[in-house]
Amino acid sequence: MKKNIIGLFCVAMLHAENYDALLELAINNNAQLQIAKSQEEQTRLQGQITTRLENPNVEFELSDFSNRRLLRENQIGARVGASQSLLLPWVKEDKKRVTQTQIEEQEQNFKLSKAEFIYRFNSLYLSYKEAVKKRDLQQEALEISQKIVSIARGRFEGGTVAKSELYQAQIEEQEILSELKALELEVLKRKNELLRLANVENSIEIEAEHQFFETSSSSTHPLLELREKKEEVAKAKLAVVSNTIDSIELFSEIEAEPDQDVFRIGVSLPMPIFNKKLEEKQLAKIELNNQKIARESEERALNLELEQLHKEMERAEHLKAQYEALEEEQKRLLELYQKGYSIAKVNILELSNLKKSLLLTKEELLATRLSIEKNIVKINYLQGAYNE
Repeated sequence: MKKNIIGLFCVAMLHAENYDALLELAINNNAQLQIAKSQEEQTRLQGQITTRLENPNVEFELSDFSNRRLLRENQIGARVGASQSLLLPWVKEDKKRVTQTQIEEQEQNFKLSKAEFIYRFNSLYLSYKEAVKKRDLQQEALEISQKIVSIARGRFEGGTVAKSELYQAQIEEQEILSELKALELEVLKRKNELLRLANVENSIEIEAEHQFFETSSSSTHPLLELREKKEEVAKAKLAVVSNTIDSIELFSEIEAEPDQDVFRIGVSLPMPIFNKKLEEKQLAKIELNNQKIARESEERALNLELEQLHKEMERAEHLKAQYEALEEEQKRLLELYQKGYSIAKVNILELSNLKKSLLLTKEELLATRLSIEKNIVKINYLQGAYNE
């Protein structure tokens, strides 16, 4: 029966979804990322609206030049006029620059959303991995307990230990088995969380062997790059409002009078006497300054957090090495005690305490390794490794 269960588990793992495939599937299924991507096109279209030509205006007019209308000696004239509003060429270029920087801002906003999603996905994957590794560790504890129960049963049947020692070993085995079932439930919960984020069916299995390593990247944190784009947008908007005159109006008309035809052409210029856009310029300067302050503040906070994470990583690596050395020593000691217990040189209490010490060391080692991986995931995110 045990061989059949192991066989089924191996078959399931052969068909398990690996990390890279699941991450790609999660990104493709995420509706928020799809919406963020579409906003680039929306920004482009909105920019075209700000620089497109206004519709021309056409005027028609009929005039009566006669002073004897009652005798039907009317002399009729007509006038046709047209006018067109035009953006000044340099103003149009400034507005195009605003649109281009806003498109780049949306592109970076999409990258930020994607990086945040990947970071969240990796965090949930590590939670799932942690649950799986704890379950595997408990399974290992169960195998050790089963071996101790087998030895205790043999000694009891041989009359070298009391039945209480056998009961004690069996109780510890049942306690570990109960904990194992609770950890199985935890694995299921963590797997379901990950699958909900990926927006895929719960029926698939997920492997938990992916290892995270620090990635060297020439990018910076996506939020900093977004701040830089916001600063560029603010500069472009300042350039637009710095133009006191935005547009002019060209007009022409032809007027047919009884004794002459008149053709006119001209230009209408706004006079910046009362409205010189002083408030708009001041607001644009304030926005630009705010973006600079925000970027500098976030950059300082980012550098501080990265420095702290690297220090934590260094200490965690030393701690991991100590736990690994301790684990090897405790393994060898447990084997000796198991042999000693089988020949009645060690009592079950000593063996049980040593087993618990070894399992506690394994748990601490697992927690340290996972802590290192969590720091790596955060460091990669802060350094812009997911900003691709």
